[in-house]
Amino acid sequence: MKKLLVVIASISLLFQNCAKTDEALAPALTAGPTLPGTSYNYLVPFPAHIQTALAATDNTPANNPITNDGATLGRVLFYDRNLSLNRTVSCGSCHKQALSFDDNVALSRGFNNALTTRNSMSLLNVRFYRSGKMFWDERSATVEKQALQPIQNHLEMGLTLAELESRVNGLSYYPALFQKAFGSTTIDSVKIARSLAQFERSIVTYQSKYDRVKQGTDSFTSLEAQGEQLFLTAPRGGGGGPAPACAGCHTPPMFITSTPAGPFAFPLESGINGQNRFKSGSLRNISTRKFLFHSGNVADVSAMLKAGSPGSGSAGIPAHAVPPADVAALLAFFTTLTDESITTDPKFSDPFKQ
Repeated sequence: MKKLLVVIASISLLFQNCAKTDEALAPALTAGPTLPGTSYNYLVPFPAHIQTALAATDNTPANNPITNDGATLGRVLFYDRNLSLNRTVSCGSCHKQALSFDDNVALSRGFNNALTTRNSMSLLNVRFYRSGKMFWDERSATVEKQALQPIQNHLEMGLTLAELESRVNGLSYYPALFQKAFGSTTIDSVKIARSLAQFERSIVTYQSKYDRVKQGTDSFTSLEAQGEQLFLTAPRGGGGGPAPACAGCHTPPMFITSTPAGPFAFPLESGINGQNRFKSGSLRNISTRKFLFHSGNVADVSAMLKAGSPGSGSAGIPAHAVPPADVAALLAFFTTLTDESITTDPKFSDPFKQ
C-alpha cells in the first residue's frame, strides 16, 4: 500500500512539473493590441424590427450595460492567447469572426490540442437569448458566467481564476484598458467576465438581405418568399406527430428559440437539466456555417434539410428533413439571413493580428 501511495505521489509530482515546464516554455506574449485612437462604436442604433425583438428578449443586466470602452476591453481579452495555460489559444480560436464566430470543425481543439466535448456554438446574437442561459445545455445562467468557463475548462484554456487574474495583471497593456472601461486599474475576474460579456453581446447581425426586406429597402425573390412562407407555416414531422413550423423554435427576426429550452431530445445524451435536451441556436448566417448541432455531426444546413438532424423522428425531436420540393426554397430563404459585414467588421476583429 505504501509503495502504491509513493507511485501515485510520484506521478502527481511528475504532472505538476510538466505543467510548470509547459509554463516555462510559454513566456508571456507581451506585444500589445493595435487599437484605434477613438474606440469603435458598439452602440449602433438597430433598425426597428431588431429593436422590437431586443425589447422583448434582451438579457443584458442592469449592472453591465454595453459601453464602447467595456466592449473594447472585452475584444482584447477575447483574442488574447495569454488567457490559456500555454498561451496558444484564445476565445477567438474556437469562435472565429470569419466563420460567424463559429468554428470550421465538428469539435475544436483546446490549449493542449485535446478535442473539446461539444461543437463550438456560434456567438452571434447571444444578447437575444431571453433566458440569458448559455452553452448547448444551458448550464450557465448568464453571459457573464459563460465568459469565464472556457478559460477554466481543463480541455479548452486551462487556467484557474487566480491564474487568470495574475496573467492579466502581469500584462502592461491592461491597466489603461480597465481604467477606461471601469474607472479603475484594479483587475479581477468579475471585471474580466463583464467586459467579455459586453463584447459578446455587441456581436449582432442586422445588415442581411432579410433585414433590408423588413425595412422596406429590398425585396425577396419568388423562391426566397416561398422559403419564408414555408419557414413560418409548414409543420415539421416528429416522433409525436406534426410539430410547429421552423419558426416555432427559431423565432424571427433573430431566429432564436423563443423558449428557454429547445425541444430537441437526443437519446443517451445529457443536456439541459439532464433531460437530453439542447438549446436551439440562432439561424442567422446559417448558410455559411458548417458542422451543426451540439455534436457537430451534420455537415451544413443543406445536409440537415435533406437528411434530417440527429435523432429526427424520435419522440420529442422535430424532423428537420423536408420534402425535396421545399429544400431549394428554404435554402434560398436561409441565404437572406446572411450578414457578411459581421465577418469583416474591424471592431470585432483580432487586435493582435499584425
